[in-house]
Amino acid sequence: MVAPTDFKHQVQHYAVTVTRNDAASATAHVREHTFTVSIKRGGGETGPNAAETLLSALGTCLLTNVQTLAEKMRIGLKDARVEIVATRRNVPPGLVEVHYTLYIKSDAPPEKLRYLHEKAVEWGTVTNTLARGVPIEGKVEIHQS
Repeated sequence: MVAPTDFKHQVQHYAVTVTRNDAASATAHVREHTFTVSIKRGGGETGPNAAETLLSALGTCLLTNVQTLAEKMRIGLKDARVEIVATRRNVPPGLVEVHYTLYIKSDAPPEKLRYLHEKAVEWGTVTNTLARGVPIEGKVEIHQS
């Protein structure tokens, strides 16, 4: 007999490498995927900046859960999108407000769609991380030529 999986205690690891290309851009490497991001303060011509990338992760997290849960709940989605706006404080730098609107096009009853939204937020890796915060620990490794 196979023991049931203990879902609540499973751990998943993520690995991302971001490599500087030049003074304005870097490339993020995620598994076999890459995308360009802006590393020039006040710039953004080369790609999304760090805050926009973070907010994109929030939108992606919500839509991932909306899609997954809609399938489980047998809700037919015709369309879904998330629009996010945030306010940044300069000193110390940080986002102080994040507001989103989840637009869902479906023939499902509104109360079922509101429940879908509630569960999408509840089960979101990024939504939980942003809402509750996570300690960040880092170190520097210096290589001199």
